[in-house]
Amino acid sequence: MAYAEPRPNQAPLIARLLQRVRQWPRNFYRQTFRRGDFEALFIAFGMLLFPILALDQAGWTNNLLLLIPITAIGLLISHLLARSGFGEGYALLLSMIYGGATILIVHMLALPDQGSFLARFQQLVERMQTWANDVGTGSYGSENLAFSLFLGMAFWLLAHMTVWYVIRLDRVWWAVIPTGMVLVFNNSFYTGERNLNIYVTGFLFFALLLVVHNHTRNREYEWRQLRLRFSRRIHSAFIVFGGIITSIVILISVLLPFGDGRDDWETFEDFLGSDPIAALSEIWQRLFSSLEGQGVATTDYYGGDRLDLTGAIQLGNDPVLEIQIADNIPANIRFYWKATIFDTYDGRGWEHRRSVRAFKESAGMDFNVGDYAGRQIIDQRITVFIRSSPLVYAATEWQSILDVPVEAELNCADGSSTCVNNNQQADVAIIRAQDPLRQNSKYRAVSSVSTASAFELRSAGTDYPEWVLQIYLQGGENVSADVRALTQQIIAASGATTPYDKAKAIEQWLRANIAYDESIPAPPINQDAVDWFLFDIQRGYCNYYATAMIMMLRSEGIPARMGAGFAQGSYDPATRTYRVKENDAHTWVEVYFPSYGWVPFEPTANEAPLNRDGDTPPNTNPADVTPPPTSTPTQQPTVPTIPPQNVPTATPTFTPSPTLEFIDPADNPTPTPDQRFTSTPQFTPTPTPEPDLIVTNIDSNGDSGWLQTLLLLLLGIFLIVGSIGGFLAYQIWRLEYRGMRGLNPIQKSYARLLRYAEWLGIRLSDKQTPYERRKVLTQKVPEGEKPIDTITILYNQNRFGRPLAEPLQIQADELSKEAWQEARYAFLRRKFGRYKPSSH
Repeated sequence: MAYAEPRPNQAPLIARLLQRVRQWPRNFYRQTFRRGDFEALFIAFGMLLFPILALDQAGWTNNLLLLIPITAIGLLISHLLARSGFGEGYALLLSMIYGGATILIVHMLALPDQGSFLARFQQLVERMQTWANDVGTGSYGSENLAFSLFLGMAFWLLAHMTVWYVIRLDRVWWAVIPTGMVLVFNNSFYTGERNLNIYVTGFLFFALLLVVHNHTRNREYEWRQLRLRFSRRIHSAFIVFGGIITSIVILISVLLPFGDGRDDWETFEDFLGSDPIAALSEIWQRLFSSLEGQGVATTDYYGGDRLDLTGAIQLGNDPVLEIQIADNIPANIRFYWKATIFDTYDGRGWEHRRSVRAFKESAGMDFNVGDYAGRQIIDQRITVFIRSSPLVYAATEWQSILDVPVEAELNCADGSSTCVNNNQQADVAIIRAQDPLRQNSKYRAVSSVSTASAFELRSAGTDYPEWVLQIYLQGGENVSADVRALTQQIIAASGATTPYDKAKAIEQWLRANIAYDESIPAPPINQDAVDWFLFDIQRGYCNYYATAMIMMLRSEGIPARMGAGFAQGSYDPATRTYRVKENDAHTWVEVYFPSYGWVPFEPTANEAPLNRDGDTPPNTNPADVTPPPTSTPTQQPTVPTIPPQNVPTATPTFTPSPTLEFIDPADNPTPTPDQRFTSTPQFTPTPTPEPDLIVTNIDSNGDSGWLQTLLLLLLGIFLIVGSIGGFLAYQIWRLEYRGMRGLNPIQKSYARLLRYAEWLGIRLSDKQTPYERRKVLTQKVPEGEKPIDTITILYNQNRFGRPLAEPLQIQADELSKEAWQEARYAFLRRKFGRYKPSSH
């Protein structure tokens, strides 16, 4: 008889599956959120919250409060990754992917325009493309969204680091310090009126509370390992008392008197004023030029190698210099306290290019500025109120700097590199103190200041030296047809025939027709700043006035350059002292006159006119002074009647007949558009490539060029070797020392065994016993079987056995160290042996 086989009972299997589904949330919660994790996440969020609020109060841009949800989500996801068992690098990669998606979604939802999700995404991409195009073409990024996205990624990374170092690596200070640095830099660069100290206080409270929380968790772990009983409420009690003690400590630190911290602040100022940080600051300004805060606090004014024509500026009212004049001051002198000279224009900004750097180890340096008429020697005693600055300020032209060791960037008029040593004429661009000048530092300067009258300057002629023509006509032949035609119309309307009268005509026209405005936007990336200033926006500040006048003069073959530093400030006749404030920062025009040297001009409308004996007063009520600004390029505005000498009866209009000329980029030392218009033939100096800077020691007569090259070569080799060594040192520290503090030699050997296994890609489970791990390791690294067995046996005895007597323990420690030396060698051979070329 055949019997039917009974059907298997499916009910128990389904029941087990349903039970697992019901238990999964509870098991996931227990594995992911361990005791104390919620408190750690809450405290970490509070610590990160205060830098966000400080940035928002500083007002750098809008929508900075979006960082709050980004940071909260970042903490949660980073916590899941920290509990997942992933390696450090893989977890960081996943975190950055999740972070990028979260930041994009949050910013898309915050866009003001309503629309579909895809439309918002397209709008965000278009705005970022515009920003990338601006930055990529050498212009300034004017999209605030880029700064917001940058901060979003920065705070996501801070959230990841905080969770990782607190939960996974037990390095709480590594989580606290980077977040605190955000507050330090925010408060340092913010120059507004709001008090941001409350946010520092809040940050310190949560940071110290996080330290207390981390310390308590570590003690609880040790007590569990020692099988000591303790109350489950002890953690909460520690947090409460820790919060109280933290509050008391912060309160006492606020109430107690403390030093002014001048030395520490000066060190920080030196760091901010160093060349690498200045370079990073320039990059930062280029990336995020439209930030709406009170501006970046700086210790230098026009002290960089480049002056870019950018957007809005905002200067404070703090004192920066005090200059006492030793002798009586002639009535016809206007002082400009010069920091640097700019000579090369590229359509977006200015640079100074010099071939010699002269330095002197002892105090003081003298310069031969040429033998010129119509000048007076002015002795000055300067007091610096800037916290820390390397720049040396003095009236133009510098002749001697005393009392401080300095270095100068210059050209020698004869083309040599020893003009300062030999007391030959030098063209100095900038002077820096070898050690930064501190607040209240004093030094003495002697300058040669022009006192020439208009009559003398009109008779100066045009016999310019070759070194002047080679540098200070740069770019004049490449100005646009509109600028050239406007220049010629202004000169024709004024009846000017000499270089001086032409300069005065252009100066007075700019003062009468261009409105002064410090709140202008940055110029478009596809347009020369001079054209944009003269024909489109028709307003701006001193940098634009000076640039326009210089390029207009150069188009007429008149050498001109930009002086940068400070206007003369307020004068106290009782003490013969000028007091200069931050908002006196200024640029002006200097024009070269044979036999008289460099003479300043003042085209900026908000500065007092600079008149000399023999000047014809300008027409104060010209017809049609300021043409209406337009948003698109327009034809030249009508030129008012400005009579330095003779006044035409009517305002002529120009009808230029330009011819198209292609300018070979190889013949032009600065970037210019390919097509330019020229009307009448102009003198074109032979462009010279930017020379390498020659370093000259004024205290030495020897030629140290070969030594300089050797030192630079050695420095380069040192940097390369140091970088490689630093990378290797970090890898060694990461594999053999990180997290090993507090372990005995046997525990360290076993921990390194597991860490090297992870480095080799050998996966070990937390559920495996030491002997099960030993089996896996010896299979993967058979040449290390003996030391692996030794370390495993010693660790098992140390971890689970009875404590050994001291002599035996010392022997066991030494044995574990020797075994680890052998195991390390086996692991390294296994790691790098795979890269050996196979023999055939």
